[in-house]
Amino acid sequence: MTKTAILLPYPAQQEQIIRMTEKVRSLDVMCVERAHTETVVRRGRELEEKGCELIIARGVQAQLLRENVTIPLVEMKVTTQEMGLVIRALRKQVGTRHPKIGLVGYSNMFGNTDHYDELFDIRLVKYMVTENDQLVTYVDRAAQEGCEAIIGGDTACERAQELGIPSFKIPAGMESLSNALETAERVSYAIELAKTNNAEMDVMLNYTFTGIMQVDNDGVIKRINRSGHNFLERYLGDPVGKRVQQVIPSIRRKVLDDALIQGKEGYSIYVNSQKMEIVVNVAPIRIDNRIQGAVLTFQEGRRIIEMDTELHKELYQRGFIANFTVDQLYVGSKETKNLEQYVRKIAQYSAPVLILGEKGSGAEFLAQAIHNASPLSKSAFVPVDCDAWMPETLDDMLFGSYTSRQGTPPCLAELAADGTLYLNGIEMLSRESQYKMLNLIRGKFMHNGSHRVSFTKVRVIASTSVNLAAKVEKGEFRQDLYYALSSLSTEIPPLRHQKEYTLFWFNHYIDQWQKQYKRYIHMTQGALRFVQEYDWPGNLEQMASVTERIVLLTEKRSIDEAFVKKQMEQILPDILPGTEKVVLYKDKEAARIAELLKKYGGNREKVAAELGISKTTLWRRIKKYGIEKDFSF
Repeated sequence: MTKTAILLPYPAQQEQIIRMTEKVRSLDVMCVERAHTETVVRRGRELEEKGCELIIARGVQAQLLRENVTIPLVEMKVTTQEMGLVIRALRKQVGTRHPKIGLVGYSNMFGNTDHYDELFDIRLVKYMVTENDQLVTYVDRAAQEGCEAIIGGDTACERAQELGIPSFKIPAGMESLSNALETAERVSYAIELAKTNNAEMDVMLNYTFTGIMQVDNDGVIKRINRSGHNFLERYLGDPVGKRVQQVIPSIRRKVLDDALIQGKEGYSIYVNSQKMEIVVNVAPIRIDNRIQGAVLTFQEGRRIIEMDTELHKELYQRGFIANFTVDQLYVGSKETKNLEQYVRKIAQYSAPVLILGEKGSGAEFLAQAIHNASPLSKSAFVPVDCDAWMPETLDDMLFGSYTSRQGTPPCLAELAADGTLYLNGIEMLSRESQYKMLNLIRGKFMHNGSHRVSFTKVRVIASTSVNLAAKVEKGEFRQDLYYALSSLSTEIPPLRHQKEYTLFWFNHYIDQWQKQYKRYIHMTQGALRFVQEYDWPGNLEQMASVTERIVLLTEKRSIDEAFVKKQMEQILPDILPGTEKVVLYKDKEAARIAELLKKYGGNREKVAAELGISKTTLWRRIKKYGIEKDFSF
């Protein structure tokens, strides 16, 4: 059904009109109301924002709406029968044979009046205006030209009365409305057909792996599918409304001009931040032999490997490369602009960097960004999770085995030569390994079991979620290593303190799992709102796990808030105090409601009173959080 609004110039017959619209099944009538000419445009825009798809209006109001609102419009035109009744009444009032009558108004209000003189035995003179200011002038002209009566709107009739001329308001009859409703039904059919076609097209576009973008004649993006977003990388934001070259600066201008001006097909190639070639095909859209924009399609080409030596090829094969860049991590937020500048600055130096932050806050991504912004970007990035290994094993991995013979693979410190060694959880290093790491920072490397010191260049980036200064005080961490690491340090806040990044990281992981498992989903607005408002106590590690579950376990393409909450419950349940009931995703409000329901034995009136809300609001929140009769979730 098409959401429809009926705007009337007069309040008369409103209830009768409402009864008429109830019989029209294809229209979902949002309102039947009187509209004032001075505010009708504002009202039309309000209706548009509320989802109105069709407006029925009359006269100057219809004209104003057509010029200022994008919603389809059906105009109410006065019928011959309605005009005939008015003319008959005026003839009686005038009392002359074959009277001269002036018709003053907007041309869009009337149908064909060519045969009115013969039908009604009158002389009808039309005074059609284009704006309200002309109404009084045209009534004056009609009087000067000998018109004995006036048919018009409020303004025209008031002026006619001032001049002592009989007048009659243009009727707002039921027949004209009935005709308008019939027209609206036909327009509604076209609207519903277009909605169906658009929905089918959206499904087709969003299920293809090819990125598709539509642009207008000026190269401004009008539409793009999900795969297109993925090819452009989400950190660029919403590209709709931007010029293509704002979104893809490296695309060749000539290819666009050839398509949009000359109607020639072409292609361009650019390399994204993941070192992947993207092939863009550009094809013009032709309608009636005129170019009406173009369609761009995106496909992956080959991955560009900037490794030349055999060692570097080995590093690439073993995954010792950094993927993230500063541009990806800092997506234009004002709050993080200073931090972005600081990261770019420290990246240029070879001094070690200490990253402070909670576990899972994205320290490794920041380390990768520092590496890629540094002069070492083409060399190895070797990550080590110090918490994952026994101290002895970790020491062997970093500095080689004491029993290793010639020909064994190089240790991690050797692989990181002329590159970056990233240590996650550096506090887990043994005192012996801490000393060796200090020497490595100073440019000296001694393989375990060897007595020969070699000189090397390795940039060390370390991260920790503990207070290293406190460990130094307790003698658990070397003071000289702490000072060496602290020369350049930065803190990365947890997700709950950087809400502007929540959806960026969420989409990053969703895209990662979609590509890995070849399962493609769509998040509803409610689900995305919940994701952004949630605190994510486990930071990115929790988010990676939740998003993987969402992609793997969904049976529907559309993911709503309830499904996301259920995955939270499975991964990070919270136990309601005094019970064994599991509370979903640690939502404090849900836990509080469940606790009070248990306290008052399910008495919602008492629970609502203690929470200071109405019973209706309480009922909605119980439904929202899925609280069962036994107060479980």
